[in-house]
Amino acid sequence: MKRHIRDCIDFRAKIPAPKRLLVLALAFALALSLVLLGGIARPVDAQGPALRLPDLRMGPIQDMRIREDPAGRRLLRFSTLLVNVGAGPIELYGQRPDTDTDTMPVTQRIFDDAGGYRDIRTSAVMFFSGDGHDHWHVKGLQRYRLEPLDGSGQARKGAKEGFCLHDVSPYDLTLPRAPERRIYTTNATCGEREDEEALHVEMGLSIGWVDVYAYWLPFQWIDITGLPSGTYRLWTVADPKKQFKESRETNNYTWNKIELKGDKVRLLKEGPVPRYCGDGRYC
Repeated sequence: MKRHIRDCIDFRAKIPAPKRLLVLALAFALALSLVLLGGIARPVDAQGPALRLPDLRMGPIQDMRIREDPAGRRLLRFSTLLVNVGAGPIELYGQRPDTDTDTMPVTQRIFDDAGGYRDIRTSAVMFFSGDGHDHWHVKGLQRYRLEPLDGSGQARKGAKEGFCLHDVSPYDLTLPRAPERRIYTTNATCGEREDEEALHVEMGLSIGWVDVYAYWLPFQWIDITGLPSGTYRLWTVADPKKQFKESRETNNYTWNKIELKGDKVRLLKEGPVPRYCGDGRYC
């Protein structure tokens, strides 16, 4: 005789009738309390209303230039554009128990078609930067890399580690549900110097909006000291560690093929970028 494997509780087996009624009553009370509290939490991939996931991409790399810092290092500076072209915003929450804890674990809020949302824990953290750009940052939201194309020398990595995520300007407002105005602003998200003692931080990027990191910001550079003149590929990647839930993960990058010669940098070819509709203009 085959043994049947049960995947639920058999209340008829080895439970006397009075105790069985008590167990059923407790189970009913627990189920009712969960409903009153807003329902049972489900995994982000469980069946239910369709999720409106964000889709992070890198816009075109701009403002490339070579500068020398006071220490005599040669720095390749450039501006990057982080764009959300998904069906929903990327919204992040950081929280810590007290001010003695330096970092905040990050939760991602994902909205759905039913008007609700689900919160999922991520491996990301937020930290407060004291580099002169004083507010809260998400660690590792972008990565920069410079690779020689002639096979000589080693690749160089970008210095910037933290990023304050917010709506800077419109990028493509023809996308469905793209808001006409900023939803995530600097003061309401990353905070200011006086917010170093905060226990809770939230930040995000709306559909169709871009977060710009200008070439003059702290650590927005790659140290190219000692690199010879030649042809290189400059990579920028969004969410390189796949810490956040997105609709697509394979389109998070772009690159520029460039020539470095003395104190000059020349664009040779631009890599893949999302459709650009301009600052405040429509496609």
